[in-house]
Amino acid sequence: MGLGLTVGIGAALAACGPSAPPLAPPPLPPPLQTISREAWGAAAPDHDAPGEHGLFDPDTNPEGWLVYTQPLADVLRTLIVHHSALALSQGPREIQVLHMQGKGYADIGYHFVIDAAGQLYAGRDLGVRGAHTGGANTGSVGVCLLGNFETVTPPQAQLDTLQALGDDLKARYGLTHLAGHHDFQPDETVCPGALLEPLLPDLATALGLTYGTGGYVPPPWTQ
Repeated sequence: MGLGLTVGIGAALAACGPSAPPLAPPPLPPPLQTISREAWGAAAPDHDAPGEHGLFDPDTNPEGWLVYTQPLADVLRTLIVHHSALALSQGPREIQVLHMQGKGYADIGYHFVIDAAGQLYAGRDLGVRGAHTGGANTGSVGVCLLGNFETVTPPQAQLDTLQALGDDLKARYGLTHLAGHHDFQPDETVCPGALLEPLLPDLATALGLTYGTGGYVPPPWTQ
């Protein structure tokens, strides 16, 4: 009886054949066409800027210039959408001047900027913590759409590029959430504006992301 059972199991395994190899991950999309910092005339970061207090230290300078040491796929979780609340003619260079000279940041606070024509600009290096959403900068990606969406509707070209950027970031780094600046700081800002904020839940759904602040994980040095 024991021999028959052994033969039966062996025959069943043979019928199943060898186990299939694991599926390869889907190929990444081609890189998005991005206007470089050099092309828009970005100034170099100022690591002595008073608003970011120099280089990061978890004990003595937790608000400082933080370069992520982990793989970005282990860090980045949420795409946070902003508007510039400025004239469309004022682009990333004007924002950088405002952030560095007006707010004391070490660099432009956003990682990406999108203009009315849908052109995508590189901002702060993605491997560096941004300065765009108080209390939620660590592990988030800040993207700013040029314009004031309290008064005008964002052009479709901007929204298309925003969706393409979300697709790209999800594919490369595994982003899980999308939110507006107002979602994180409802008592402090209307950004990204009354005419853009209501579009974000549908955009999150189209991207296969969860809408809202639930993806944010406070960094360990704040706990």
